[in-house]
Amino acid sequence: MKLRDQLRTEKGTFYNWPPLWTNHQDPTDKPRGEIGNLEQVWMTPEAADDILFIAIDYQSRRYMGAMLLDSSALCRQIYLLLQSHIGLSLEEIGALDLP
Repeated sequence: MKLRDQLRTEKGTFYNWPPLWTNHQDPTDKPRGEIGNLEQVWMTPEAADDILFIAIDYQSRRYMGAMLLDSSALCRQIYLLLQSHIGLSLEEIGALDLP
């Protein structure tokens, strides 16, 4: 199963993959889809342990997204997977085959 299919689960009003993108410089700038290249992935110890944050570079701008996963174990697994693919396009990452 492709990563995009595994993560494309509905969480309230949005889907995890691809995340909704935000830009702190222009809150109205909200591109959509598997865009840009992965720059950074992190989990915050203060937050719930099932939330993953990612940053991408798209058209020379930095965008942030969040994914709410089903468990802390899944969150850690996706975190490690994404960490090993920093620099790749989100389209390439979304196409990765998962066991």
